[in-house]
Amino acid sequence: MAVAPDDDVDRAVQLMRSKALRRLPVVDNGRPVGIVALGDLAVERGPAPALGGISAADPNA
Repeated sequence: MAVAPDDDVDRAVQLMRSKALRRLPVVDNGRPVGIVALGDLAVERGPAPALGGISAADPNA
């Protein structure tokens, strides 16, 4: 599970929410180029309810 550099922020939010993740790798042409974290999305979108739901989710075991 990863996002591309040109993916919409909503895609990252959707993946994080559906899988209760706090970080996602950013992959470009099969190569890792970075990480997007919950805090990055909070800065981009503000304190949106979707981000609050991700923050409150239990961590994956």
